[in-house]
Amino acid sequence: MLNGELTPEDRGLLLCMTGNGKGKSTAAFGTALRALGWGQQVAVVQMVKGSRETGEWQFFRKFHPEVFFETGGVGFTNTAGDHAAAARKTWDLCRKLLREFPGDLLVIDELNIALSLHFLDEESVLADLAARRPGLNVMVTGRNAPDALRQAADLVSEVMEVKHPYYQGVPARKGVDY
Repeated sequence: MLNGELTPEDRGLLLCMTGNGKGKSTAAFGTALRALGWGQQVAVVQMVKGSRETGEWQFFRKFHPEVFFETGGVGFTNTAGDHAAAARKTWDLCRKLLREFPGDLLVIDELNIALSLHFLDEESVLADLAARRPGLNVMVTGRNAPDALRQAADLVSEVMEVKHPYYQGVPARKGVDY
């Protein structure tokens, strides 16, 4: 702390991975592994993934059970269900972690989607992110990050799709896409 103001190290960073390409969540999980490699504490909340098991969930459960890992939502946004209610419930958990998680990195996967589809109130989410516990780094992912979130973030990386096997009729692959 310098003159009563938090330094970037003291306040933590807000990192945003967005864009229409594959790799946003992958980058967040790579960052989580990097933090774990340094002995840091990590928490992960997935906003819209639903109950489908993923490789990252399998990995953390098997090799890093100390990582808080919670999946919210009702699945892909084109599936039936009250996506907004599920997002609000999941955000309540995120809000608590932003204040109380004693660790170093909180990954909020697919937050940008929940914001861009107006499942959550953007102004409230930004206020919660700004009021996070000092020292907590937060990495958010998802397509269509709102402009206000981009402005608030310390880092914004945009992943651009150049080519994707899905558009060639190749379905998502275990271990590559989930």
